[in-house]
Amino acid sequence: MTAFRDRARREIAAEHPSATLQPIMRKLVEDSRAMLARGPGDARARATAARAAAVENLEALHRQHREQLALRGVGYHRAATAAEAVEIVRRLLAGARRVAKSKSMVAEEIGLTHALRADGIDVLETDIGEYIVDLEGRGPSHITAPAIHLNRSRIRDILRRAGASLDTDDPVVLSQHIRDVVGRFFEDCDAAITGANMLIAGSGRIAIVENEGNVALGVSHPRRHIVVTGLEKIVADEAAALAVLQVLAPSATAQPLTAFTHILGSPPPGQERHVVVVDNGRSRILADPRYRDVLRCIRCGACMNACPVYRSVSGIAYGSRYMGPIGAVLSPLLWPGREYADLPFASSLCGACTEACPVGIPLHRMLLDLRADAVRRGLGAGRAERVAWQAWAAAFSLPVGARAASAFARIALRGAGRLLRPPAPNRADPRVLPEPAEPHDPALLQAAGPDRTERTVIAPGEVLPPTPAERFRLRAGALGVAFAEAPAPGSLVLQAAAAVAGTGSVLLAGSPVDRRALLAAQAVTLLVDPAAVVEHPAGLEPFLGGDDALVLTGPSRTADIEKVIVRGIHGSQDYAVVLRPPLA
Repeated sequence: MTAFRDRARREIAAEHPSATLQPIMRKLVEDSRAMLARGPGDARARATAARAAAVENLEALHRQHREQLALRGVGYHRAATAAEAVEIVRRLLAGARRVAKSKSMVAEEIGLTHALRADGIDVLETDIGEYIVDLEGRGPSHITAPAIHLNRSRIRDILRRAGASLDTDDPVVLSQHIRDVVGRFFEDCDAAITGANMLIAGSGRIAIVENEGNVALGVSHPRRHIVVTGLEKIVADEAAALAVLQVLAPSATAQPLTAFTHILGSPPPGQERHVVVVDNGRSRILADPRYRDVLRCIRCGACMNACPVYRSVSGIAYGSRYMGPIGAVLSPLLWPGREYADLPFASSLCGACTEACPVGIPLHRMLLDLRADAVRRGLGAGRAERVAWQAWAAAFSLPVGARAASAFARIALRGAGRLLRPPAPNRADPRVLPEPAEPHDPALLQAAGPDRTERTVIAPGEVLPPTPAERFRLRAGALGVAFAEAPAPGSLVLQAAAAVAGTGSVLLAGSPVDRRALLAAQAVTLLVDPAAVVEHPAGLEPFLGGDDALVLTGPSRTADIEKVIVRGIHGSQDYAVVLRPPLA
């Protein structure tokens, strides 16, 4: 039995993951498809082109980004290996006692948290899902929803063992408890470590998406901010970044955009910022034309949401920092050898992963190529399976053998069908063997398959208003944003640079955006010029300015506990918009 099968069997027996994952993932895939269809018709094509261009020009883009970061006073550090990356971060954290870490798959990949704790540094995982799985001790089971394998009662018990006094498993109460722990930690914190969704080469800016506000705390409160990201996480310019953002949140969580989309420019006064770019095998992948397209990945998790194997066994069964179809491809490429050689076989090859990928990565083809690689290196099937395939190859290598094997199979299938089929009243049961004599027309099978044509989806009864400003009001209102004629007394009033009709988002741009004030405010009023409302996020490019920018899409939120949405994590839950032209 392979290592994956052994882990999967244990996980299924002990945790029954499909009971939790199947209903959540089924709805998430449907909602993601609908959300993507609500956006521009060419959104996936634009994102694919942006990521493909970046992969083709990685080194040139990094040279450009390094130059731009230097102009902003931001350090750039390149690490060839995981050990080198950890050593760079250690040096940058010299003297730090308490470090707040937000979600970063690359930091997970290089084992950063464990390494820093071994040095005596107090590291807190500030993302709610990561905080939970850190306490559990088995690591994340999903790229965007780390604790999705745990139900609310299990999470309550984990928090209780860590000292929490909780008498309920209500996701709101559990989420707010973790929020308060994280908030207190930031009051006395020396440094923050975040990931990055994209480095923007042309301007030296950094794009980070999040929902909870812990990244906003990390990039604004401590005096040191360290970004840890992969070599491939770069795009040419803001247009490419916005193209990716248009598909990232819809594919990951079925949101139009995440609550916070940070486009970081120069550090705020008094803060030191560094970017650590990790190779750790990515250059080797880039050099192989069969697999280089996997570097397009935007870490949305859409492939695992759609994968029937992942839904049945959960991410823990993969035994890797990366799970699901993307993990089954990436893990054996990043860590060649026996440890992850069996992961490409953890697939039904149904192609759902490739279909779901918003940047066009041919995952099903890569899984087949990796299987062939494993077999050639003697790391694939066991002896019995190899003998069976050799017999199959021998039987079908000549026409005579193929006809003889097919005839024998028909006889065997008839006999087995008679033995295994139930009595006549239950012959229609689809789980039993079909009659071998029944004709099978491929055209009929294709006609009976699901219709995969993408269409613009509008909710039943929904009629979109005629103007962008009114469409913005509709979408923002659905996110919990109120609309008023004037700012409420005592609220923090901010002038928006633009807004997005299709997502209900508001853009703040300045030098820099004051995230501290935004997070501390009890209520926030955003002044939006109706003439500055664009239809889709791609239209924000002219309004981004040249430095710091922040896109707000409703109040902060989390859905890390059974995908139950809890609003108002860090920052105010009371957002209001005043639609009016700016005062002269």
